[in-house]
Order: sequence, then C-alpha cells, then structure tokens
Amino acid sequence: MADITGGELILKCLEKEDVECIFGIADGAYRPLLAKLKAYNLRWISPRHEAAAVFMAQGYYKTSGQVPVVMAGEGPGAANLLSGIICAKEEGVPVIAITGQCRQNAIYPFRSGILQGVNQHELFKPATKWNAVAHSVERLPEIFQTAYRMATSGRPGPVHIDVPREIFHGVHDDANVNLLNPRQCRAFDLGPSQSQIEELADLIMDAENPLLIGGTGVLNSAGWDEFAHLVELLNCAATTTGAARGVLPDDHPNCLIGFGAGAMEARRQSDLVLAVGTRLGDLDLPFDTYWGDPDAQKIIQIDAEPANIGVNRPIAMGIVADAKSALESLIVELEKRAVKKVDSAAVKGYKARQEDWLAELIQPVRNHGGPKVHPVQIIEAAQEIFPPNAIKVSDGGNSGLFNAVFGRVAEPRTALGNLEFGHLGTGIPQAIGAKLRNPDRDVYVVSGDGAMGFHVMEMETAVRERTKITVLVQAEGAFSMVAAGQFVYLGDMSEVVGCELHPVRWDKIAEGMGCHSEYVEDSRQLPEAIRRARSSELPAVVHILTDKGAALIPPMAKEFSEAVTGV
Repeated sequence: MADITGGELILKCLEKEDVECIFGIADGAYRPLLAKLKAYNLRWISPRHEAAAVFMAQGYYKTSGQVPVVMAGEGPGAANLLSGIICAKEEGVPVIAITGQCRQNAIYPFRSGILQGVNQHELFKPATKWNAVAHSVERLPEIFQTAYRMATSGRPGPVHIDVPREIFHGVHDDANVNLLNPRQCRAFDLGPSQSQIEELADLIMDAENPLLIGGTGVLNSAGWDEFAHLVELLNCAATTTGAARGVLPDDHPNCLIGFGAGAMEARRQSDLVLAVGTRLGDLDLPFDTYWGDPDAQKIIQIDAEPANIGVNRPIAMGIVADAKSALESLIVELEKRAVKKVDSAAVKGYKARQEDWLAELIQPVRNHGGPKVHPVQIIEAAQEIFPPNAIKVSDGGNSGLFNAVFGRVAEPRTALGNLEFGHLGTGIPQAIGAKLRNPDRDVYVVSGDGAMGFHVMEMETAVRERTKITVLVQAEGAFSMVAAGQFVYLGDMSEVVGCELHPVRWDKIAEGMGCHSEYVEDSRQLPEAIRRARSSELPAVVHILTDKGAALIPPMAKEFSEAVTGV
C-alpha cells in the first residue's frame, strides 16, 4: 500500500483512456500532476494561450478520433480556456477539460475577494455537456469515468472537471483505487433496431432518386467505408456537410460539393434523402428554397444524438444510432434484397451541373492579371504541391468560403476548420494538434490575415515542440467578410468601418520566432515559395500579398449570408 496524490490519480485515470498528451499551460495548482507526467509517459504540450490549447485538441481529435485532454489554472487560465470550450461544444469535439481551482474553504460556496477566484463550475456549465467539481480524491475515478461517458455519448462535446488545490495535493491509499476499463463504464457502437433497418430499407427500395448526405457523425464513428459502400450499392448521388468533407472523396463519381449547384439540384429533386450523422444545420442549407417539396420528399435522419432528430427539417423517419453501426446494418439488409440502382444518367447530370458551375466560378481567376495574388491561386498552388493526403486547415472568413468551393478533399479526417461555429484564429493551433497526432503527414493552413492575428504566437509553440506545419497567409489587409457585408449594406466602400488592418509582415514575425519564412508579391513566385516552405524542416509561414478586391466577394456568399441572417 502507498499514498497517491490526487494529481497522480488523475494521470492513472487518463492512462486507462490511452491518453498520449495533455494540452495546457503549467500552473502551480497542479504541480503533483506535472511531477508525475514522465512516469506515465505523457507529453505536455504548452501553448501560448489556453484557448489555443482547445483548438490544438480539436485538430488532434478531428484527425484521429482520439479524445483529447486540456488543462488550465484557476481564474485567468480557466477564463481563457472557456472561449475554446464554447467552440468545441458547437463543433462537436469531446474535450476533457480540467481546471485548477482555489482552496475549497473559500470557493464553493463562492465568496468574493479570493485571489484568482471565480465560480468556474457555473461558468463552464452552459458551455459543456456536463461538468462537476471534485470535492474528494476518492471520487476522482468515478468523476473521470462519468466525464468520458458524457463527452462521447450522443453528439460528442466537451466536459469540465474543476479540481481544487487540495484535491491535486491530497493523498489517497492507492490500494482503494477502483479504476475501470472504458468498456466497463460506457456503451460503444449504439446500433439501430432490426425493425428500423427493415423499415428504412423499404423506403429506399421504393425511392427512384435517393440522395445520401454524410455528416460528422460518419467521421466520428469511422464509418466512411460503409458510407461509400452504400453510395455504390445504390449508385445514387451523395454529398457531405461542410464539416464532413472527405467522408466521400471529392473525385468520387457520385460525390457532389455540398454548397455546389449540382448538390443543390440533387437536393431539390430527390424523392428520398438519407442524412447520416448530421443535424442538417444552417450551413447545411436548411431553408425550404434548397430542398424538395416536403410533401413529396422523405427525409430520413440517423444521428447518435436524440436531440438532433427532426430539429431543423421535417422528417419521415428518425433513427438514434451510431452512424457506422447503422450503415453496416442497412447494407446487410439491402444486400439481401434485389436492390435497384439509380439511373446513372441522374448522377452524371448533377456532376455536369457542378462542373459547369465551377467553370463559371473559375473564370475570374483565370482572367486575373495581378499584380497581387488571387485567393484561389493560393488554394490551387497548395494542392499542386502538397500530397492528396495532406491535412488541410482552413481559417478565416472569406478565405474559408473560397476553400469550401475550390479546395479538394481526397481522404476522411484531412479537412479541418471551424465549419460549424466559425471561430477565427483556430488554424495554427488546430494544425499543431493535427501534426502531433499525424507526424508523418504534411499539415498546412490557409489563413486570412484577420484570423492570423489571433494566435500567430502559436508558431513559437510549433518551433518549440518541433511540429512542422506550413501556414499560407492570404494577406489582403482587411476583415474581408465583414467589409463585404458592410459594402452591400452601405453601397460605399469608403463608409466601411472597423475592417481595415495595418499592413503586417507575417513572414517577419514568423522569422523572429525561429520559423522559415517566405514573402510573395506575385503569383509567379507562389509555387516555389510554397515548395521551399514545405521542404524546410522548420515550421513555415508564407506571406502572400493578396488582391483585396478579388478577396471581397467569394463564391457562395449569398447562401452564407442567408444562413447567417435567416432570410
């Protein structure tokens, strides 16, 4: 028998979950935990801001499915962490957030005047799926088991454990520690009932022109092979939500870009829509304009979260289930039957509509004479130089919309961004988290210079942690998305307020932190600059002087505006 501190007991709990690293800024509250990291073979990744710790955790999870852990100290550290946690909740990322807290005899119930004291339990409650205060060392295993259960059940999301100083430093007899394996304390792979699968198969058999939509639930469950199998079994049109790009490769003959003209047409004409692992939210085009007649079009929704079923569109059938399990069961049932394939002419027609739409959109890019660079030229150059399986991170307003249309995704879990919440400045930390989990893959970021200003200091983290990422900065000197909205409203660019940015040499800032840097003024310089940045062993930043006019109005601006305004 031996005494064990609360800090070490937390590490034992994390060890049961195969945790490899913790993202956080070191703090005195949890010294006993920090002191034992090496004994548990855990890596500590220290960002320059606690919110960035959560964004790193997002990149880590979205490219692997491994639940990440973040930590912050009491008061200011926890406050900084909170904005990242809000983002994780809206993005559906199951972060385990641990905060240090002041001494128990002063904090719960809370009283004012305590140094760095704040009621963290109440602050984090609305931003998380579940949160708790650890009032004793003995209950830490139970609390962590509950935290993981809540974070991973239904739609994934962050949870929060508030740990006062006495609990980190307190001791407990390790002979009385009861640590369960994950499968002893939560369910895995929730499947649909056989009767539901048979009913769904009947609906599909009766459909003439079905459409499949894959969401992040397919990524979370690693169900992309099953999704592709079902698409090919039916030979139907298929698309993904913006956050689930890669569920089906963009070059698949049946795949349509979600915001594209081909997918719009398929969505309106399909008599049955099977939406798997998605809330069908605002950025999945929720308005009636983009759908078929609800009296004639049947929507079947499969999602692991009961609260998501039927919340944004009227449905004919809802199934609460893990996406992969549901797809597996459906494929087995359909293969028992003489399932009919969709007429290939329909899918080819949607593809042709998409290609015509893209050809029209690309024309201004081909006509662009410079001298500055067009945003699409950055995307095209990067895709030519980086391999198809590179992890691509999109960060920014209009730069993100350009990427949504012109970026191509070849594999699941390779397209990152804050595509459901829209938090700016997450690109660099997400890329760092992705690279840490995928050290053998190229990871690059396309960022606007508005977004770049939020967390550029994390390039120092990348250098310190020897995490090779490449950042391509679309530097037009403005918050272009906001400027475009004001311009449409005012009709006069000279009246736009709060959108101009002072010219910043991002390459010089990066160089000062020990990065490789490049400066591009002309599109002819772009390919070689990106190649040099990629080939450098150092984290790299490429400052690309971008045409402000070309960056002002991206494709799909109308649809994005409708989603934001609700009209």
